[in-house]
Amino acid sequence: MKDAAGLHVKELFDLLATSPQGLTSEEAAKRLAKYGPNTLIEKKRTSIAYRFLIDLKDLFGVLLLFASLLAALGGMWELSLIILLVVLVNTVFGLFQEWRAEKAMETLKSWMPEYAKVVRDGELKKILVKELVPGDLIVLDEGDRVPADARLIEAFDLWTNNVPLTGESEPQPRSAKPIKIVDTTFLDVPNLVFMSTSVAKGQGKAVVIKTGMDTKFGQIAGLTQEIAEESSPLQKEIAYTAKYDFILAITVGVIFFAVSNIWLHASVYSSILFMIGVMVACVPEGLQVTVSSALAINVLKMVKENVLVKRLSSVQTLGSVTVICTDKTGTITTGEMTVKKIWISDKVIEVSGAGYTPTGSFHCDGKTLEKEESQTVERLLEISALCNSAKVEPPSDRNKSWSIVGDPTDGALLVATLKYGLNVQSMLAQKPIIHIMPFDSKRKRMTTLHKCQNRICAYSKGAPRSILSACSRIAAENGIVGLTSEHMNSVEAKIHEFANEGLRVIAIAYKELPENESFKSKDVEKDMILVGLAAMKDPPRPEVREAVRLAKHAGIRTVIITGDYGPTAQAIAEEVGIVVPEKSHIIRGVDLERMEDSQIVDEVKKENVIFARVSPEQKLRIVTVLKRHGEIVAVTGDGANDAPSLKEADIGIAMGASGTDVAREAADMVLLDDSFASIVKAVESGRTIYENLRRFIVYVFSHNWAELFPYVLYAVLAIPLPLLVVQVLAIDLGIDVIPSLALSREPTETGIMEEPPRSIKERLFNKKVFLRSFYIGLIIAAGAMVGCLSVWSAGGWHLGMSLRADDVVYVKGTTMTFAGIVVAQVGNVLACRTSRASVLKTSLKSNRWIWLGIASQLTILSAIIYIPPLQALFGTTAIGLTEWAFLALLACVVVLAEEIRKCFARRLAK
Repeated sequence: MKDAAGLHVKELFDLLATSPQGLTSEEAAKRLAKYGPNTLIEKKRTSIAYRFLIDLKDLFGVLLLFASLLAALGGMWELSLIILLVVLVNTVFGLFQEWRAEKAMETLKSWMPEYAKVVRDGELKKILVKELVPGDLIVLDEGDRVPADARLIEAFDLWTNNVPLTGESEPQPRSAKPIKIVDTTFLDVPNLVFMSTSVAKGQGKAVVIKTGMDTKFGQIAGLTQEIAEESSPLQKEIAYTAKYDFILAITVGVIFFAVSNIWLHASVYSSILFMIGVMVACVPEGLQVTVSSALAINVLKMVKENVLVKRLSSVQTLGSVTVICTDKTGTITTGEMTVKKIWISDKVIEVSGAGYTPTGSFHCDGKTLEKEESQTVERLLEISALCNSAKVEPPSDRNKSWSIVGDPTDGALLVATLKYGLNVQSMLAQKPIIHIMPFDSKRKRMTTLHKCQNRICAYSKGAPRSILSACSRIAAENGIVGLTSEHMNSVEAKIHEFANEGLRVIAIAYKELPENESFKSKDVEKDMILVGLAAMKDPPRPEVREAVRLAKHAGIRTVIITGDYGPTAQAIAEEVGIVVPEKSHIIRGVDLERMEDSQIVDEVKKENVIFARVSPEQKLRIVTVLKRHGEIVAVTGDGANDAPSLKEADIGIAMGASGTDVAREAADMVLLDDSFASIVKAVESGRTIYENLRRFIVYVFSHNWAELFPYVLYAVLAIPLPLLVVQVLAIDLGIDVIPSLALSREPTETGIMEEPPRSIKERLFNKKVFLRSFYIGLIIAAGAMVGCLSVWSAGGWHLGMSLRADDVVYVKGTTMTFAGIVVAQVGNVLACRTSRASVLKTSLKSNRWIWLGIASQLTILSAIIYIPPLQALFGTTAIGLTEWAFLALLACVVVLAEEIRKCFARRLAK
């Protein structure tokens, strides 16, 4: 492509063995056989059945299957089927995630047009895009999507929209002149057009250089497919917990089988059933479904904060994010170009308002405009509005806010005119356009000619230095005067001042012509009168500065990676506080090519760098390098060019309002409002969710320890079995699920965004969680066993005495163990609401779901011990008020024990 860009047309035809008549049909057929069809090649997919089996090998899936087998061996077919259903739901969910990833490839394909206009055998033909080959001569018209990478040989006012490749929505001018590529990326070369981009306006002809997967778009598709989705930290944590829980369950089960068979001299069948009970007590059957449900609940909550999470497990990853690589346009900024200042006669007019809503005011030195100034401003705005190709559209059913159609710069000038109260349609009726000299990359200006009574008015706007070169006069305070060197210095100084503020500057000029004047640009665009300058910017979102500050306090570095102009991005970054003005610097894509990986990491750690004019491959490299050096990276993106980076990142974040389908399909999260502030809110939610996950893991494993302890006593003291397997499963899969979910809804703790990012190596189920759950579980088990043994003793039982399974005394004792664990968990769910702070200082109204969880616990427990069919299924019987009083006391003991532990924890923290 580098060679093709620098060649003259004849040399290009020779290089690609083609001609102005295009390829012959025979030659095209040969090349199609050689190069293959012009399509995106998709990697071979594995069958659904195979992927289903692969997903089943997940250790928690194995644990659940094993629990189902144990339940079946124990004769509990209903519970066995329920557990199998849980495994099925989890596996189907996993398959859905893989299907979502494949959708990214399908969406990429949708960006390719179906047909192309091509010159073959000297005739213009319409052929299938997949039949295009290198050397084909294609014809491009306004609205067409470019079917392959090609070199322009003709371009008439041709502009292309490169959103799919760059993410930048502003159309770019194209030309057919040979260009030597020295210090720029291919996407910036004006005589090249690329597959999937579209023609914003104008016409042209081009020779195809690359097709299919060899195109820039094809390379993006290839990168998107090559990047495998890694397991999130939460998935790894669940796998880690499952691994050790599985080992624990097997080890304890085998030990207790040996104890039962050898020490207690029980039969092999009885020992196997005993082993089953022990292993079921060790397996948190409901953990995976509870985690998934908790994440789903929090995801729904995050939607209200304009964050849509597509991959549930990625919520936890948010809490560990150390670097946010963000776009500029639409994420840090509003994505709407706005005129902020107007310069006329050495005076600066401030324009208020933001975006495309035509409301705002004009002030000079804090005061309303004087009449003389007002007239000059009105002339400048009139020229801007009439020499314009954009259109402003008011809110409608399709678009709830004001918007523009066309070039954002033209749109900003048109909105400023409407803010001033001028009627554009009325002005056009009075001064109709009779000729247009469209903007081109050489002249860098646009001129329109208007019928103005007995004369013709020429209105021009464009790049300041281009307009200045066409002017010989200037509208000054004392009227129209010659454009002296002093005036020129003043204008240049103001242009430089505006540029340093990150503003895009447009110069406005006009002249009057006699009716018989030539309409050639060289005659019209000279001896013009400079009216003034309009300075505009895509302003930062008002909420972003505070979000950046919060991110910094939370130990998160924010880095802008953009395909836009560096100084503009730098000015915005300085304004919102991402970089420090005195220390900030820009690294362009071409500079990035010469940098070592370690240098990139060092620059990011300094927190004052902006990456500008970056290609998709370079953005992917930055993300990959940061990840390799231990950073947890969140990346934003809106175009198809961002798909590889979004997939590679720990958290891929797509734009919901302005992004493409490709980006949304490749991402883990979608920002419904496109705002950077929503990312910071999502990080805060991620940290909160992680802490809440820890709370309910303590809660869940507490009852697992409590369930195991009765089996230990059974083995050591040779007492009747105090807790049935079916009762263990009832607690794990039913009674304790809703309170667990309620803990996941705990509100954000104060100061959570003042802490540094949590280490990705930090375990969810760490030593502290293990000891805390064991401590609570031991207390619950002790209380439950006191209740059980008291009932048995009251019924005449003593140590060494056996009880029949259908004995009323035995059944009431096991009911007390079962109810003791459940009611003690009521105290536990209250105690688990905080880790160090006293639960007595926590508002009882801040999480109403806790009360729903407690109500569900007591309701289900009451149903199991009082409804006859459930009594028969779960081996329970009715208990009286005395027993209930004891159970309530047990719940209070758990809360008190945790308050004592927290008191010591607070003292040690000091």
